Amino acid sequence: METPPTFFYSPNAYALGIIAQEAITCQCCGKARAFRYTGNLYTAATVKQLCPWCIADGSAADKYGGSFVSDFEGLNPDPAAETGLAMSPASMEQVSSRTPGYASWQGDVWLGHCGEACIFLGYAGGAELATIWAEVEADAVASGWGKENIRDYMHKDGDMTGYLFRCQHCGQHRLHVDAN
Repeated sequence: METPPTFFYSPNAYALGIIAQEAITCQCCGKARAFRYTGNLYTAATVKQLCPWCIADGSAADKYGGSFVSDFEGLNPDPAAETGLAMSPASMEQVSSRTPGYASWQGDVWLGHCGEACIFLGYAGGAELATIWAEVEADAVASGWGKENIRDYMHKDGDMTGYLFRCQHCGQHRLHVDAN
């Protein structure tokens, strides 16, 4: 069996179930594959069966004119407005067209730091964040959920979930919080 590709910005994609071991015929390349992407490709096309190889080489995003992430931190939908983007266009391109997105309640938001996209580590609740809470508390509050008890309400697999990132340059942890 061919070794599946890895993803710099989502190194835990297989362990998190973003890429699942399942026999498919990839809609993009037409090949029988042993792995399937379980997330979204934001596109007008209906795409249900994608292999990680077509994500990694950019062919899926290119063929279907789509993106694997719904939003980037600081991106303003108004082209005339000033943006507060926290990452370079090159890292945004790598994330949107060659990195599997993560499952979230309201749509994934990719965070940045030190001028580049951060690395998505996984899903987190208050328990998983206990040792780094001081690092991510400001991000949690900035997500709009208020300071009181947010750590108590957040659960890795719950109705309120944290999405943990790490800066590829300085190691700073970042957190996006979302709820159903």
